[in-house]
Amino acid sequence: MKKCIYTISILFSIVLSSQDLYWYDVILEVESEDTLEFEKTVDEFYSSVDFPKDVTMTFSTIPLKGQGYEETHILSFVSPSSESLANLRSSLTGEKWENYLEVVRPFIDGVRSSAGNASMIYNPDLFYGIGQVWAFKVKSKDVPAFSMAFSKLMETFEFGGFVGLAQVTHGISNGENILIYGTYENLNSAFTFGPKNDDEVNAFTEFFNKTSDIAEFTQSWTRVKINDYNVVNE
Repeated sequence: MKKCIYTISILFSIVLSSQDLYWYDVILEVESEDTLEFEKTVDEFYSSVDFPKDVTMTFSTIPLKGQGYEETHILSFVSPSSESLANLRSSLTGEKWENYLEVVRPFIDGVRSSAGNASMIYNPDLFYGIGQVWAFKVKSKDVPAFSMAFSKLMETFEFGGFVGLAQVTHGISNGENILIYGTYENLNSAFTFGPKNDDEVNAFTEFFNKTSDIAEFTQSWTRVKINDYNVVNE
């Protein structure tokens, strides 16, 4: 059964391509009858966590997905500092953490995790609560060419929210190692995604022509935010 388990969930404000962003995702499968109690438990725990100042987390549901994708929730941690992200992960120990796991574990039927980094970022100030992932299998030698094609596409295509390209470095499943992630202001924006004029149609055609021989699109899925943690509103 094919499952793509990755996403990028990023809340930040940086200059395009000024630095890499590091992400760590935990994706979980929860039965529908346990959803409310599970979400309450997760929210209460992470609302009390002492995050490093440059690490954020987004807790989301995964309501839109393809056949065979059974995960229902995702916890996405992100930081411009790999050290800060690693320190947060290492800090999740001790009695409080074990008590949280004891409560939340019975709700979880399956769990996976992955990590990676993103450096091609567009519209960082338009990070909305609905996010979509497009996952690809790309051979390592072809990643630069795929990235260049994506960059060329974004010279013309006006995406209405945040969009970025990331590489999975840990937790690769079924070969999916490149992700394109975009966010939408609302469901209508998500439903009407796509090229809006001839120039954008041509840009998409060029992108597909340049990547069809080097990349295999595997699947797409969409998350909806429940809550953010350690986010500073200016």
